[in-house]
Amino acid sequence: MAALLGVLSRPVGLFATFWPANALLAGILVRSGSPRKLPAILAAAVGYLCAGALVGDDPIVLLLMTLANLTGVVTFVFLFSGRSPEERALSVHAGVLALLVAAIVASAAAAVLGSIAISGPSPASYFDAWLGWLAAELVNYLTILPAVLTFPTTRPRAETVQTWLAAVPETAPPIATLVATVYLSLVVSHPMAVAFPIPALIWCALVLPVPVVALLIMIHSTINVLGLTLGRFELFAGDKLTSGGVAMVHLGVAVIALGPIFVASVTADRRRLVAQLKRLAHHDPLTDAMTRSAFEALGGEMFETLRREQGTVAVLLVDADRFKQINDTHGHLSGDRVLVAIAAAIRSSIRQGDLFGRLGGEEFALVLPSVNQREATNVAERVRRSVANLVVVLESGGLQKVTVSVGVAFSGSPVPDLVEMVSLADRAMYDAKNAGRDRVEVRDYSAASLGR
Repeated sequence: MAALLGVLSRPVGLFATFWPANALLAGILVRSGSPRKLPAILAAAVGYLCAGALVGDDPIVLLLMTLANLTGVVTFVFLFSGRSPEERALSVHAGVLALLVAAIVASAAAAVLGSIAISGPSPASYFDAWLGWLAAELVNYLTILPAVLTFPTTRPRAETVQTWLAAVPETAPPIATLVATVYLSLVVSHPMAVAFPIPALIWCALVLPVPVVALLIMIHSTINVLGLTLGRFELFAGDKLTSGGVAMVHLGVAVIALGPIFVASVTADRRRLVAQLKRLAHHDPLTDAMTRSAFEALGGEMFETLRREQGTVAVLLVDADRFKQINDTHGHLSGDRVLVAIAAAIRSSIRQGDLFGRLGGEEFALVLPSVNQREATNVAERVRRSVANLVVVLESGGLQKVTVSVGVAFSGSPVPDLVEMVSLADRAMYDAKNAGRDRVEVRDYSAASLGR
């Protein structure tokens, strides 16, 4: 279907102004990751030949153009498939640069054969035909491939959809502006009108995800390229466009498409780096638990929310038993291994939405929102059992069993401050230590307040 659509867009001799088939095939082959690409290429060749035969192309010319198309696709796949997953998904700017280089080389390689097919029946010289083929191929690679390479293959999770909905106030204005400027570019009869949407495309690239930007670029570019078939640019020129004019339009559309996708990729890369820096600032590098400052800040916000909503809360303090003895006997590197294992066991035992932080040394803390006392005790027991089942491989190769003492502080509504609950959980944790370790002890904030 894509090849048939392409052969129907030929306002100048035998040259198609819009040929999405090669970009679609290249994108599918890159994304498939399968080493068995030959069947897909052969099937595409049959499709190309059938599309040309349906419109009565000369068999020799059709064969040359099909070979040219497949040469470009194979060249692009060869050059681009070896890039990293992030680059192939255009989520880093190096991916866009690699896409550009591969597209230029693939387009130039295809044009070597393609220009032979179209320079004969058209008045253009071989070089003009080569440039025209290169420009047409390049615009398809740069406008269609990004959408194919970045299109999501999995259904978005509920949290992702909620994030999208929350971002509507920020994302709606640039999209609306783009729609308005594209409309203006279509109704204003001036060559510069095609540039009207560029600021809106850049705006979209700054606030929208790369897949959405790639889709908008593809739609906008397709409108402009199809305008060649509909005679839109002939109105600007005042006469029928030559093959050289068509090539210049193609190159212009390609350049317009390249800017926004590059900006979107750089923006996505910057957002990811900022997120990584925030995570490094908020998480302990050894155990990946939240740092004390981040735990206290987010925990304080959670307590404020629970206080407004008249919710319940529990705070757990988890302390490794006889950890100093492990450090003194086996060294700090072995102690670090024990802490990493304990943190992983705790993380696997808690619920989504619970806060988990490292207060310092071998002491960890948890905030469990909207739980009753029994649920909090069950979580604490689950944590204790998970750690007790650990066998940690030490730096020396020896094996080490480890246990924890867990203190639970529970409060119904209204909830007190986080500091008070941590202090109460600390007392409960020492109750567990004094009772023999490897156990859970619970203190209720209401009872503790009455006993003061």
